[in-house]
Amino acid sequence: MNKIADGNYRELIDKGITLVDFYAPWCMPCVRMEKQIEDFASANPNVNVYKYNIDNGLTVWNKVKNEFRIRSIPFIIIYRDGEVVASAIGYKTAEDLQNLLDNI
Repeated sequence: MNKIADGNYRELIDKGITLVDFYAPWCMPCVRMEKQIEDFASANPNVNVYKYNIDNGLTVWNKVKNEFRIRSIPFIIIYRDGEVVASAIGYKTAEDLQNLLDNI
């Protein structure tokens, strides 16, 4: 699974369709969802999939949580060419993630 951080965030989300999973290693729903993210990524090789550890990169996370009024994780954002096209909070299955993608 690819990692994304404050330093390379903007450049990695600017092209194509990108899913970013905001997570923390101490978050049990986040840990449980990791396999779902991997399954989604395998089924969608044309989608860039990244994980953003909120404990290691606060700049982007602070902006995102304020913009979307987020109070818990996991949190998913799907971008198309740098623009937000979908978002979801809480545990999601690979099927849930696929539905998000299919509806953009």
